[in-house]
Amino acid sequence: MVFSTILGLFSNSNTASADVANDFKASVMAPLTKITDWNAFKNQLITLKNNGVYALTTDVWWGDVEAAGDNQFDWSYYTTYANVVSQSGLKWVPILSTHTCGGNPGDDCNIPIPSWLWSKGTADEMKYKSETGYVNNEAISPFWSGIGQQYNELFASFAANFTSYKSIIPKIYLSAGPSGELRYPSYYNSAGWSYPTRGKFQVYTDTAKNAFRNAMITKYGSLNGVNQAWNLSLTNTSQINPPSDGDTFYSTGGYNSTYGKDFLTWYQSVLENHLGVIAAAAHTNFDPVFGVRIGAKISGLHWQYNNPSAPHSAENTAGYYNYTTLIQKFKDNNLDLTFTALEMNDDGSAPAYSKPSTLVDNVSFIANNLGVRLNGENALPTGNFQKIEEKIMSWGYNGFTLLRLANLVNSDGSANGNMAGFKQYVINHTKNSNDNTEGNKVTLYYKKGFTSPYVHYRPAGGTWTTAPGKAIPDSELSGYAKTTIDIGTATQLEAAFNNGSGTWDNNNSQNYLFNVGTWTFTPSSTGGVGNITAGLPQGVDTTAPSIPTNLASTSKTDTSISLSWSASTDTVGVTGYEIWRNGVKIATTATTSYTNSGLTANTAYSYTVKAYDAAGNLSADSAAISVTTNPTPVGNSVTVYYKKGFTTPFIHYRPAGGTWTAVPGIAMPNSELSGYAKITVNIGTASQLEAVFNNGSGTWDNNNGQNYLFNVGTWTFTPSSSGGVGSITVGP
Repeated sequence: MVFSTILGLFSNSNTASADVANDFKASVMAPLTKITDWNAFKNQLITLKNNGVYALTTDVWWGDVEAAGDNQFDWSYYTTYANVVSQSGLKWVPILSTHTCGGNPGDDCNIPIPSWLWSKGTADEMKYKSETGYVNNEAISPFWSGIGQQYNELFASFAANFTSYKSIIPKIYLSAGPSGELRYPSYYNSAGWSYPTRGKFQVYTDTAKNAFRNAMITKYGSLNGVNQAWNLSLTNTSQINPPSDGDTFYSTGGYNSTYGKDFLTWYQSVLENHLGVIAAAAHTNFDPVFGVRIGAKISGLHWQYNNPSAPHSAENTAGYYNYTTLIQKFKDNNLDLTFTALEMNDDGSAPAYSKPSTLVDNVSFIANNLGVRLNGENALPTGNFQKIEEKIMSWGYNGFTLLRLANLVNSDGSANGNMAGFKQYVINHTKNSNDNTEGNKVTLYYKKGFTSPYVHYRPAGGTWTTAPGKAIPDSELSGYAKTTIDIGTATQLEAAFNNGSGTWDNNNSQNYLFNVGTWTFTPSSTGGVGNITAGLPQGVDTTAPSIPTNLASTSKTDTSISLSWSASTDTVGVTGYEIWRNGVKIATTATTSYTNSGLTANTAYSYTVKAYDAAGNLSADSAAISVTTNPTPVGNSVTVYYKKGFTTPFIHYRPAGGTWTAVPGIAMPNSELSGYAKITVNIGTASQLEAVFNNGSGTWDNNNGQNYLFNVGTWTFTPSSSGGVGSITVGP
């Protein structure tokens, strides 16, 4: 595990910034319950504004806006909400809350996920199931293949309905799971959890277990490879399972075995893939309309941190095993990270083994190293604002959001006793805090000259950033970095670019000037003066391919499923397709067909396909199909390994003397051995298989019209390199 190593790294380092970020802002989270007295609410918001608060963050509940039915949206409550926030002078940060409100610590409302949604798939696909059998519907399981389409529809509708409010929306947050956090519902009161127990693993539906099995077969190539890695003697892939008893998993040291590490890594990877799905939907729908930062949240699970017999077990069951890998996904998906528990102190003693302060340092250190923007929150109602100040200053936080409004403002609109402390230790770190207004903006697209570019800047005539300036994160356009800079009342940005390590592009010491608006900067390929053009980069493909259609299963066996679909179209050209099974990407292909091998007999699998182009634009999911593999065959069987002569080989066969398959036969899936396809054919009571091979398009290898004969057992067929008769040898 990586935790102690990382803590050792930053304990003696000077990575901490000793100041907040240049764009630091203090926000407050709105009440969970619905507003009924809008005038009283507005008075509370005005008090926040008058004390220097920048924005109000608000849960926008999926269960409210799409309750009536699929694609039947009602945004009226939230447009009223946005109007009142605007009238108060605050900015508004919506949280697209796709989880249930109710059942977790601090929840004082009951808003379920839209009820019609559960008819879109099976409970096995859409819900979580814990190691004790508790079925949880607090959020949609990331294993459901339809989740991307639902998020895309919700986000598209929000963008269409709130375009006119973009001047008050400086940021958008995404709910990524239970309580709005990227995690599993591992600790849930209704499931019998109580603090400070570790919580329960959540991947015990058949869909989840099959995903784990397939991931392990893919990693190790075969069941034999799994056995060698795990030092086991499993006889069927159905024996590859999550831990049957989480307590034993820790008490016996199983978490530290190869199996344990594989399981915990895979368990986290499901969340990482899910983050990519919702980020793609958000960037597609929000970037063209709002052009603001998008964020998501990791939970601060601080208990069981240093338990000697179950270290980090509360984090593990929630899906956190390697924070570096997890936070890298925020970087990869151009998302800001929100982390919590900034107000809490370490204890570390039994039974809680709680180390929240250390955990905050650990996560903040990794985010700083990876260049991921940080926003902080408190975990519980607090007045410990000095501790919050320590963290936001130490790690250069970009913002802090206090949970919640009632912690600062009374129902009559007056400030309560916490306001002075919050203002002194948090709000007062807001840059340009005297006017606390958002000024003119300059958005820069930087065509990658430096691999990791920085911009060193000032509002024209103002104060320069500290060299090397601000790292420019990757944009939504391949090959470009992008940043938006608030220049206050200035009308021009003065800037120079560098690689963060002393190599500069400063327009031959004249610097570059950018007016308010959006600009593209292209460095000179020869090291001279770069070029500035107005607007977005020209000639960059930002259009996703059309959604693949007509996804169908063309054939199947007890261990394989073959798929085909109709080609997508694109403004430039489709490069390939992603194959998703049970909500997890398993492969890519340049063709409109794919065979998924190594499956379990008599098991249902859900598939979708996405198209992508050379610029990295990705379509939404195709319609999902569910295919069940054949039962394990009874009778004699013949296994044929086919050394790849045809790239996509088909086998046309019959049990000797029996009935032939329909031409061209069955596509042979790739085997566990590189360069070979493989199929096992049940021939019932027959003792011999009669077969010929072809490429599926009319080119045949039929032993000069005599066909090939295979006895019961395992055989390897090697085609002739000259187009003649192939050879058959016994065994793999």
